[in-house]
Amino acid sequence: MKLTVLSIIRSKPAWAEDQFNKYCSRINKPIQFTWKHIEPAKHGKTAEKDQIRDNGKKLLNSIPDNSFVIALDQKGECWTTESLKNRFEDWISLNKNIIFLVGGQEGLSKDCLGRSNVIWSLSNLTLPHIFVPVLIAEQIFRAWSITQNHPYHR
Repeated sequence: MKLTVLSIIRSKPAWAEDQFNKYCSRINKPIQFTWKHIEPAKHGKTAEKDQIRDNGKKLLNSIPDNSFVIALDQKGECWTTESLKNRFEDWISLNKNIIFLVGGQEGLSKDCLGRSNVIWSLSNLTLPHIFVPVLIAEQIFRAWSITQNHPYHR
């Protein structure tokens, strides 16, 4: 199974990449988990809606065919750890690439949200988008640890 976080960001800070990789390295090897950053569209002072649209196109063009897509959006569904674990088990059985879409500071385009199979909210709070890939990795590791009866979750 291959999980990929696609995020709109100029570069990944070393601390965020280190934390992301820390959680991913703890998951057993049949599960590949990566974070790919995509340069934001350059618009200078153009309208925010143009940036959202163009960033959305970049994200959508990076999704492999036949992928299961999960958009991260504040207006999405909030899950418990148990429901994430159940969804994680379902994703494993899909035998597809699992793609997590993380927008830039402006959020995700309507096209990205429309392409998504699921819209997930990590919190009702507004979070810095650089934290989101790390939070995804930690929560996926937590869900995996529950399925493996690993002590991390306790």
